[in-house]
Amino acid sequence: MKEELPFREINEYPASINAPNMIVRMLDGLGFRFYWATEDLLLKDYAFPFSPDGKSIHDIVKHIWGLAYWMSIHVLHLQYKRPEDDYDLRKEILLIIQMLRDEFANMDETKLESIQIENQPFWHLINGPIEDAVSHTGQINVLRRIAGNPPIELNPFLGIAPK
Repeated sequence: MKEELPFREINEYPASINAPNMIVRMLDGLGFRFYWATEDLLLKDYAFPFSPDGKSIHDIVKHIWGLAYWMSIHVLHLQYKRPEDDYDLRKEILLIIQMLRDEFANMDETKLESIQIENQPFWHLINGPIEDAVSHTGQINVLRRIAGNPPIELNPFLGIAPK
């Protein structure tokens, strides 16, 4: 039996529109997209290199872990040792995104405004690691299609698991 990981589906809409809830929804979208981009990947898929000097899916997932880890350090003040196993790496990324999501869900705007990322305003979290992770998740989908294991069809607008 497969372990249940977060972001198989996107939660209900937040009750109100405010800055912390916008971040929550961005993390929901990232988690959902990453979950399905990496769902049912085989070890051979993780190792697939598009070109001799290109990044493999494993390399991209490691980079996404680094982005999630960086956010964890600055927002949650938690540090981890990166797992080597591809499946454990995937699981930990999803769990870190879930912890970040929960932190922002319980945050008010005053606390959000006080967050500093390496002496830079909070905005660097959005246009840095969150958007970078979304972009790299798209790369995983492209590479898995080229490797012969196309992404699972889903509707990211609705955030529900495919049937």
